[in-house]
Amino acid sequence: MFIDPRIDYAFKLIFGTPGNEDLLLRLVQAILPEKGIVSVALEQQEQVGLRPDSRRSVVDVRCGTDDGSEMIIEMQVRSQDDFTDRLVFYSSFPIVNRLQQGDNTTYSLTPLYMVGITDFIIPGVPRNDDMINHYTIRNVKDNGIEFTDSLHYITVELPKLTETLQEVKDTPEWILYTIKNMGSMKEMPTEYRGSYLEKMFQLSNFASMDEMSQREYLARYMWEVDQRSQLRTARNEGLAEGRAEGRAEGRTEGLFETARMMLSDGVALSKIQKYTGLSQDEILNLNK
Repeated sequence: MFIDPRIDYAFKLIFGTPGNEDLLLRLVQAILPEKGIVSVALEQQEQVGLRPDSRRSVVDVRCGTDDGSEMIIEMQVRSQDDFTDRLVFYSSFPIVNRLQQGDNTTYSLTPLYMVGITDFIIPGVPRNDDMINHYTIRNVKDNGIEFTDSLHYITVELPKLTETLQEVKDTPEWILYTIKNMGSMKEMPTEYRGSYLEKMFQLSNFASMDEMSQREYLARYMWEVDQRSQLRTARNEGLAEGRAEGRAEGRTEGLFETARMMLSDGVALSKIQKYTGLSQDEILNLNK
């Protein structure tokens, strides 16, 4: 059994633990191949606001890159209708912190990359077929004019990765494929032997984890299952209620139509009430 990297605890364990920077670097290179990043350094995950009592955020993985950029990576397994705003919210913390710690004579900022890896198609954003999408602040009328290079939002929608293991093997997307599928694998496929991703399987082997890590992972895993179960139950109850309301509305409309036909045929009002169960006012209002 392997822990599921889509669960945030497992994601942090694999990519946010000192000693695993090599895997984190591979992930960063797969997401931003055009940047040519060759090294990463883990940074503190907790972000604080302007005041001691301000709201705090704890991100999944935060790191610096060799070109001086900062990157925050969030793994989200359940759909969230305000996920894009969540990324914007999280990006505000490092910006404020850098201004507090940096040169107080300038607002100059080094590039920040806010990455959201999702196990769902992000709602509220126009869809395309690209698994990785890169957003910056640009001119509305002329997208070629960049307003600033200080802030970048990158989304990685795993459901769009439909290639097979053989198709992604030895490509940058291989690590993303592994994040998406490892939780359902019973054993490590032979294709991984000798590759850098063999380490990821070793780290994710539930049986080899210490008892505390096993408990923490299971607690988080069970919480995710509970959340999905509650959402499914609520959805099913809503569908059942909707079907019941639809049937009731259909029966009522059928009674109205029967009463109209009886009225047009000159049937006495008392008989229409008897056969349809409608009130006198309901029947008299049918032709208004």
